[in-house]
Amino acid sequence: MAGKSRRPWALVGTAVLAALVAAGALVGARMVSEQPTAAQPTVARSSQPAPVGVRGCRIEPCAVLASAAVAGTSVELLADAGARSGRLRIGGPSSGTVIETTVTDLGVTLTRSSLTCLARALSACLVLGEYQGGTAGQVVVGRSGHWSSLAKPFVSDAGYLALAEVTGRLSGPEVVAVQHECDRTADSGCADAPVFAQVFATTGVEVQCTRRYPSLEAMPGYPSVTLADPDLSPC
Repeated sequence: MAGKSRRPWALVGTAVLAALVAAGALVGARMVSEQPTAAQPTVARSSQPAPVGVRGCRIEPCAVLASAAVAGTSVELLADAGARSGRLRIGGPSSGTVIETTVTDLGVTLTRSSLTCLARALSACLVLGEYQGGTAGQVVVGRSGHWSSLAKPFVSDAGYLALAEVTGRLSGPEVVAVQHECDRTADSGCADAPVFAQVFATTGVEVQCTRRYPSLEAMPGYPSVTLADPDLSPC
């Protein structure tokens, strides 16, 4: 899996999010420079003058679309009626800790399956949805009641993005992003190309990659891809 076709996809920069009106500015999990860069968490946007309830969406009306319990803390995904903007409310209806969804700025439509969370020493939640034939997701991490969002989203062009405990070496879960291995400059596209999984720490730093598989369905444990440390090698 060596060569530029295997070059790791990194995370999309926040500067790209601010320039989404420029067509083609986003390259999924591939950065424009194609150089892997660690994503730095940003502070949770919790500066509302009063606690934000169910009606606290940018576009009214809105409702709780999905929820999860993380180490006894309630995490709710609020979405507007069209599910094209949303917020994570952490700590219940009276909480003032609210984090804006950023994947919706990419055009992702939220669904009832858009929220998954894993509780560890460093807990994480993933807000994801369909994006350009694959999947884009935003990771929010929390420890001791303090939550923040990574500045850059993850993208899988093969349509599989998940939180998992893979290596057991990190304090939090890892992000598994499955990618097609192919020449993306070719006209034939990548839909039928072999796939491999990138494993990232929830800081955004790439950990390692798997070998290639003939298809997503051929990966261990599919449809819930199950990986372990021995499955990984340098990307």
